[in-house]
Amino acid sequence: MNCIFCGAPLAKKGLNCNYCKKLNPINIKLFEVEERRESKYLCPYCKINLEILETSTVNLEYCKSCDGVFITEEELEEFISYKVNLLHKFTPYYLRFIQDNPRDNRKKPQPQFCPICQETMSIVNYKKRSGIILDVCEEHGIWLDGGELYQVIEWYFVGGNKKKQNRDGN
Repeated sequence: MNCIFCGAPLAKKGLNCNYCKKLNPINIKLFEVEERRESKYLCPYCKINLEILETSTVNLEYCKSCDGVFITEEELEEFISYKVNLLHKFTPYYLRFIQDNPRDNRKKPQPQFCPICQETMSIVNYKKRSGIILDVCEEHGIWLDGGELYQVIEWYFVGGNKKKQNRDGN
């Protein structure tokens, strides 16, 4: 993947270009935004107001500084179904590559706070086997750091959601 600003190759781990030093907004590129407006909620990392993005499929909260996304679990699953052909052939090589090369190079030393209720979110492995670590508020939704939404889509696309089925022969 190359930097959208200068064209230089991006490092496997991270969204910041080593050449021009700009953040590449990978999450936002997945959406066809119909309307934007300011949210009253703050990004758990940047502490700036999130934007509400309305698309034809889902509504979500977005941080234009770090490319983070806050979305309900139902809307995340709806969006994934919209974007991914779930019948795609399982490819173990690509799945291992995605799991071994996360797009976000920040380590999550501690749980973040939910933008809505300000309670501490749980740190979970998405679908218990993806290797994609997300912050989850059981009541309000899921926080995906910059690039993590793209990584979830890639994981589904290469059949990560079918891995257990294929191994068990079901």
